[in-house]
Amino acid sequence: MTEARIVPKYFLLSAVLAFIAIGLEVAAKSRDSRAIRTLARAVVLPEGERAAAKMQARSFSTQGTIVSLIGVAFALGSLAFIIPSARKHEPARRSVTVVLLVLYLMLQLLMT
Repeated sequence: MTEARIVPKYFLLSAVLAFIAIGLEVAAKSRDSRAIRTLARAVVLPEGERAAAKMQARSFSTQGTIVSLIGVAFALGSLAFIIPSARKHEPARRSVTVVLLVLYLMLQLLMT
């Protein structure tokens, strides 16, 4: 007799959301880095080009903030799916998702 394999839906969804949150945080930091590089280059530019470079840097910074906020939403979604996974006693290692979320938090704090 074969037993039905239980698919840990909530755990898998939580892990995927945590991976996406980490990717979005890295992308946001990349945008912030690009904004800083653009501002640094603006220092040596002529006055007319400097204003355009500052505006472009502000745009990159805004994009980074938006991507970071979307990453926060994915991280919170991941955290929200850990709870039903634990309540349904899914056969999964929820510590993997917790470690991913801790890594996400470290990225938030270390790369600020």
